[in-house]
Amino acid sequence: MNNNITVEPFQIETTRTAGAVVTRLTAATGVTHHDNITCGEQTLMANYVYNSRSYKTVYTLMDADGAVINSYEEEDGILPTLFTSPAGEVFVSVVPYHPDKEMEISIPVFSREQTEMPKGNRPFTGKFINVVKDAAVFYDNDQWSSAKPDKMLTIVFKDGVIKKKNNIKIAPPAHNKVYIADNEIHLLKKVDEMWVHRQINEKGEEIKRRELDLGRHYAREIVTCSFEGTSRLLAADENGLLALLLVDTAGAAVSQELFNLGDPVFNTWPAACIGPRTSAIRFNTEFGNGWMVLRDHQLVELFYSKGVQGYKNLLSGEVISIPTDGKLILSGLNKTRENALAVIIYPKSDKPKEQKTLFIINRTITTNG
Repeated sequence: MNNNITVEPFQIETTRTAGAVVTRLTAATGVTHHDNITCGEQTLMANYVYNSRSYKTVYTLMDADGAVINSYEEEDGILPTLFTSPAGEVFVSVVPYHPDKEMEISIPVFSREQTEMPKGNRPFTGKFINVVKDAAVFYDNDQWSSAKPDKMLTIVFKDGVIKKKNNIKIAPPAHNKVYIADNEIHLLKKVDEMWVHRQINEKGEEIKRRELDLGRHYAREIVTCSFEGTSRLLAADENGLLALLLVDTAGAAVSQELFNLGDPVFNTWPAACIGPRTSAIRFNTEFGNGWMVLRDHQLVELFYSKGVQGYKNLLSGEVISIPTDGKLILSGLNKTRENALAVIIYPKSDKPKEQKTLFIINRTITTNG
């Protein structure tokens, strides 16, 4: 296969403050953000960049100081899903153009000289979670049906090359929250008044199971999950009170209040590990969106877009200004360097294909311990 060509689709502006770097990418016609992932200590984004007739998938590589290294145009492919191999190389699943059928291929983003065009597979709609042993693991559930089983895809590697893909149906209950770390896959789902915590292997086979009583609390996201140590779960009540649920090896849960946001939380996204014992979680409410950073059992940062032109850390009062009017959409977050993250944002628009701007915040977490 050919390597992707280098392109320059954006006008680039960078603003540096004491606490963050804000990079503004402006396209001539339009840009939409589709995916992002950690690439070494950098951020790799997959975007659609529009022209007067159509659009192209473009990968943009940015360092942890907000500098754009390069942008690369995908030769032929849409619906990009970025993932990493067990060796840490960045791959992408894309759908090349075909007049009669939609088939997905998985290929390296860079250095494709030794890669032959693979046979296509039926597209998998789930999200990349993490790697387990020699496989990249994706997970999906049907948001329109509680009866259909969850599905897991494993892309198995050998000597750095994709060997095979395995599609696996997960035994009920469905609509699980998923956590993968240290070569372990954990699932968590509320069933009636209890929570079912399971550990499965890369074949989807159940290894361990227990039931947890979290009382009145609803686990929004898994921060960490384990049968051998303390599990940490993020909870938020109907008034926006954030809490951390600490679950011990015996299954006993203790609630620790973190912060009263004052606004009901509508959505949260899976935690991103950004450093030792440190995770970042995106959220939104009726009035805005933001992200929080947890270290061990403590909330160390909480940035929220409500009431400011940008994001305000509700713990310190620090503001990261975003030079745009109207609402902001927080569409991605990933680790860069140790204890540092990138946040991808764009202004809300009634015509997404004519939205020309992406903002990327790069920030190092300033906390002791």
